[in-house]
Amino acid sequence: MILPATKPTTNNSTKNPPKDPLKNSANQRLSLRTRFAIALGRAVSRILRLFGRGATTLPGRISLIVDPGLLSHLTAGRQVFLVTGTNGKTTTVRIICTLLEQNGVQVTTNTSGANLDTGLATTLISAQAAIRTADRRSTGNAFVFEIDEAYFGKIADQLNPAVAVVTNFFRDQLDRYGELRTTRNLIEKGLTKIDSDIVLNADDSLCASLGRYRPEQASYFAMAPEMLTEQPTRSSDEASYCTYCGERYQYNGRSYGHLGRFHCPQCGFTHPEPDLTVQVLPANADQKEQGQQLLFRTTAGEQAQGFLPIPGIHNAYNAAAAVLALQTAGYPLPVLASQLAAASPAFGRMERFSAEGREVCLLLVKNPVGMDRALEYVTAADDFGGSFLLLNSEEPDGRDISWIWDVDFESNPMSAPVYIAGKRCHDLALRLYYGGQPRAALISDPDSIAQFERALAKCPVGRCLYILPNYTAMLHLRAYLADRYNLRPFWE
Repeated sequence: MILPATKPTTNNSTKNPPKDPLKNSANQRLSLRTRFAIALGRAVSRILRLFGRGATTLPGRISLIVDPGLLSHLTAGRQVFLVTGTNGKTTTVRIICTLLEQNGVQVTTNTSGANLDTGLATTLISAQAAIRTADRRSTGNAFVFEIDEAYFGKIADQLNPAVAVVTNFFRDQLDRYGELRTTRNLIEKGLTKIDSDIVLNADDSLCASLGRYRPEQASYFAMAPEMLTEQPTRSSDEASYCTYCGERYQYNGRSYGHLGRFHCPQCGFTHPEPDLTVQVLPANADQKEQGQQLLFRTTAGEQAQGFLPIPGIHNAYNAAAAVLALQTAGYPLPVLASQLAAASPAFGRMERFSAEGREVCLLLVKNPVGMDRALEYVTAADDFGGSFLLLNSEEPDGRDISWIWDVDFESNPMSAPVYIAGKRCHDLALRLYYGGQPRAALISDPDSIAQFERALAKCPVGRCLYILPNYTAMLHLRAYLADRYNLRPFWE
């Protein structure tokens, strides 16, 4: 089955239909410079892999030096989905890819999470042989890319997107992005350069504002009203004031953080009518697998139910973003909902595996709202057997770790002992101590491998050790875990 050429009848059906996925750059003659850039990048990639390296960015960096227009040349005429935003990019991309594959479409994506121009170029270079094979067979071929927020404004137009998804805005890497409105403006810069359909989170006021003056392009997803509560959370002040006039928003209900049904009492900017809502249904008594039953509803009254094997309300948002992106591309809701069961967590995002008679679950955390969601999930887990937190401050993490003081550790205390590792483990231990954890309960050591062994040994057999690392800490630990427990390399 190839990608549909028309969209379903919805309130946004007047938008332009997606590009024909079979009209592609592979059928056009690439310049000598582009072909040389591809060959050189592939040679560099092979050499790096021989030495056991991920080869996720350097091949692309070298190829872009040879051909600065490489991204545009290799995506011209393709069906391209872009996903950006603070949280949920990788999982949303993973779900979109799964749904496309379930419909017989070959997908090219940056699985490793390398989401700058160099990582995207590496992905495209590495996939050329598979792309050409799919083209010869005249099967569907789509590109699905996660894009760094700061780079979206620089490269979105080079990737020729048919659909662009923005998940949400939360404080993250303040030394890179600054405050939230700076991040929002970086993404808006990219949106002004493209003429694609745009899928936005209606519950995020900053995200929703991106579509205010793009009504023909924008579609919105949101949490169902049944999922909202009147109780604000500690992190709800991240975007409490109107983007346009500065007045404090009023809410009819929130899901978490600043996400919810907002409206400005002064200028009238308000939560847009969502094209798709999602509701998390109560788990069945006999449900044993990890995940959640989701109910989707459209503005037109259509509804469909599906099972997502990835728990957490934040992942319900990610599923809604993915489903709406593909609805925009012409896929019917009932089919998409039924296919969600084939999805699986991306590396480090609710990723589970067995180890020494126990379960291990990796939950990437990189900002206050992400840590709050992880703590809420972990402390309520029926199979909780221990916790292990890791904190680094490398360039990809952001050097500024002050965000840990905005996490609501007080409301979600973890059972002792709490193992802590990473280069900034002592900073995190201090924050946990001020959050109410007894000093004796905090076991801190920068050596993440040694700490993992201690934490795993302490976890009772048959229970789960929950590991909450930030990005570079996760990559370092997971490399060890992949080798020891035969996990797939992160770049796969």
